[in-house]
Amino acid sequence: MSSASRTWPEWLPHPIRKKCPRCNSVKFKQAELRPLDSLLAMFAFRPVRCLFCWRRYYWFALHEADAG
Repeated sequence: MSSASRTWPEWLPHPIRKKCPRCNSVKFKQAELRPLDSLLAMFAFRPVRCLFCWRRYYWFALHEADAG
């Protein structure tokens, strides 16, 4: 099995590390909440949105932090 055939499923949240994998931006804002977000918040995942490409991701955060 090659690594090219293993991709992240679109229906799962995309956890990232403070840098957008699509455009390499480091500017984010808090994303709008969705029903699944309350469940993910129990596991310390917070939704954020890239300010340049508008892609939605999740950060692992143990407390509410400023996204920008």
